[in-house]
Amino acid sequence: MHFFQTCKGKVTSQKAVPLAAFLAIFISIAANGQHELVVEVSNIKNQEGNVAVALYNTENGFMKSPFQGKSLKAAKGSVEFVFQDVPAGTYAVSVMHDANENGKLDYRTSGIPKEGFGFSNNALSKLGIPKFEKAKFEFTTKTKIQIALRYIEPHRKKESEP
Repeated sequence: MHFFQTCKGKVTSQKAVPLAAFLAIFISIAANGQHELVVEVSNIKNQEGNVAVALYNTENGFMKSPFQGKSLKAAKGSVEFVFQDVPAGTYAVSVMHDANENGKLDYRTSGIPKEGFGFSNNALSKLGIPKFEKAKFEFTTKTKIQIALRYIEPHRKKESEP
């Protein structure tokens, strides 16, 4: 049995070809897994509708032009979203519980959201949407972030209130 075999003047290893193929597959699988962003959304009030996640990669595109987006059926408690092959960089995430499945976050006449919402870093703002700066995070390899949805219940007057 010959370890080396000559093919058209070139010397190749019969064992090197399968080894190279195995290494190429292994490196490919490892590389794909390294650029995975997992977004765990918790505090989902009920299983009505969908939970939608938007991933933003620019400050100018924040809340306007998502880099990627996903939607899953809502489940009371939590759901996980997996974004594959995400390049290293700066990102922000927004989440909404679209309970009535109309594709948007609904608001009361007062401007307060009727449905659950959240942002990466659990960023908040006193008025409206937080700035990209508050929600941004650095992504380099496999990362898991957690976002707890917020639901703002309307203020109800007590019977003794005018």
